[in-house]
Amino acid sequence: MKLSGSDYMTPDEFRQLLREKTVAEIVEKHVVTDDPGPFISNDAIDFFKEKIRAVFQLQQNSLLDVIVVGSAKLGFSFLEKPARNGAPYKPAYRAYQSGVSDVDVAIASPDLYEKIWRDLCRYGAAQSKFPWRTDVGSYMFHGWIRPDKFPLERPQRCLDWNRVVNEVSRSRHFRYKQLRCAIYHSKWFLETYQQRGIGMAQQAEQKL
Repeated sequence: MKLSGSDYMTPDEFRQLLREKTVAEIVEKHVVTDDPGPFISNDAIDFFKEKIRAVFQLQQNSLLDVIVVGSAKLGFSFLEKPARNGAPYKPAYRAYQSGVSDVDVAIASPDLYEKIWRDLCRYGAAQSKFPWRTDVGSYMFHGWIRPDKFPLERPQRCLDWNRVVNEVSRSRHFRYKQLRCAIYHSKWFLETYQQRGIGMAQQAEQKL
């Protein structure tokens, strides 16, 4: 992700990319990459992967990508956040603050996704109404599972996922950083979602 001068790009360099490159190019070369960015180590990512494989019994040849995205990856958030439900407005290109900002992590794994999906399916089939209406389904339509939308009465693999994230967050690798994770069926779905955000940033840049 290195550009000119410093180890990582500046907001101005990123805005230049928005003007000169396509969303697909930016996502491929600067967002969905193995580089975890300046705040998370490669050892931490390897530890996260090992924990996932152990708890969910994923074979070593099973596809599993753990990718840091968002401000922890770039050093800044490129989209503004409007004030909603009492939360304050946050401007675009605000800097990542270690110990304050969440660390966004995308996990892309067909096997992990399907294991959790099956438990959610069993849970939904056991409900009194069919189809079971849940916010988690809206995200699964786009190929990813948002764990904070799990049902309150969590199926076993949802509980297992929460346990993994809590243990990883408390480990010496992450030192109690607040992890905000999303589980994608594959990198294709992750890239498609990230392209949406980059496209929004491009549109905002064109209005200036």
